Amino acid sequence: MSVSLTIPLVLAAYCLSLSIPIDQVYASDFSGPIVSVLDGDTIEVLHNTRPERIRLNGIDCPEKGQAYGQKAKQALSAIVFGMEVTLQTYGLDKYGRTIADVLLSDGTNVNHELVKDGSCWWYRKYAPGNIELEKLEKEARDAKRGLWVDPAAVPPWVYRKAKRGQPLDLSDVVPLDADTEGSLSSRGPPLLGVIGEQDSSSSRSTAYPIIGNRKSHIYHRPDCPNYSQIAPKNRVRFNSVAEAEDVGCQAARNCP
Repeated sequence: MSVSLTIPLVLAAYCLSLSIPIDQVYASDFSGPIVSVLDGDTIEVLHNTRPERIRLNGIDCPEKGQAYGQKAKQALSAIVFGMEVTLQTYGLDKYGRTIADVLLSDGTNVNHELVKDGSCWWYRKYAPGNIELEKLEKEARDAKRGLWVDPAAVPPWVYRKAKRGQPLDLSDVVPLDADTEGSLSSRGPPLLGVIGEQDSSSSRSTAYPIIGNRKSHIYHRPDCPNYSQIAPKNRVRFNSVAEAEDVGCQAARNCP
């Protein structure tokens, strides 16, 4: 066996003995120019003469099919395009992308800026202890900045699961303010699709309901592009597609 093959294998065996993830060992901080902005939380940075795909750490931005998806990409482009950045890396994700905090030359943390201006969500599931992102999201939500102008904003991780037809689990559901009053570490946005004429008991039956339009009799699932764009006064909440269709509503044509 050649020396070039022996060294990585020895290093891997050593890391396994210490229970250190291999991807974290090979990841290291580096600097380079931005090559491209793919979406609100994914960029490519030139590294060792090749573009390296970077997934911004601790945040999740609206998908392209969501109401604020294109604006999130534009917000990131406005901050980093053409800039030299420094990456504080945290290994690789399951798609092989480098997970990193992106820093500008003046020390600005781009991940934080995107949450601060309401372009992206704090990714609770993968950064549960990030107090700074938690604080910045709450401030943006309270000030109704960016995506938070919509009281029915759907987390991108919920949108992705709904689009794939996958069921939600407890880790997907953002805690409600009313349920966690006084606890900053678990506070989240208000319940989606709540209509003023409904009582509090019925409005809490599900976190991400089917939303219908009382005028057009069209309903939208969480994975539909216009899910959060129905005027609040016209919103009707259903707990399932069957419930919406039982009263004569039909699915929006642009739903996947």
